[in-house]
Amino acid sequence: VYGNTKSAVKLLVEELTKRGVEVKVYDLARSDISEAVEDAFRYDRLVLATTTYNAEIFPFMRDFIHELVERGYRDRRIGIIENGSWAPMAMKRIKAMLEGSKNLAFAENSVTIRSAVSEENKTQISALADELTEVSI
Repeated sequence: VYGNTKSAVKLLVEELTKRGVEVKVYDLARSDISEAVEDAFRYDRLVLATTTYNAEIFPFMRDFIHELVERGYRDRRIGIIENGSWAPMAMKRIKAMLEGSKNLAFAENSVTIRSAVSEENKTQISALADELTEVSI
């Protein structure tokens, strides 16, 4: 919404690229959702980064997750970056949407941003990158 979640994603991409990981990024408000869904099934790891919007997930992300669930998304590791100034709820809502999916493992290291990326968030992003590159599902 204000570019702060995008900044966090850029930092994660830098961290993953330094570790030799191929990364695809989709801005779901501006991308073809079918391509994003296709790539989500192509890889064994997925990071969902979104803002909390009216105590829910940003609508484009909600639609994307719905598409994954509808198609039987399973056997993947999921990382989450949520952003919310007052009451971040995106992580909770994402996990609830995916709870019926089989064999999804959520990364232990997640990132909760309160408006802008902080130094603590940078440490969390690095830890998430470490976990995503070391753990296989």
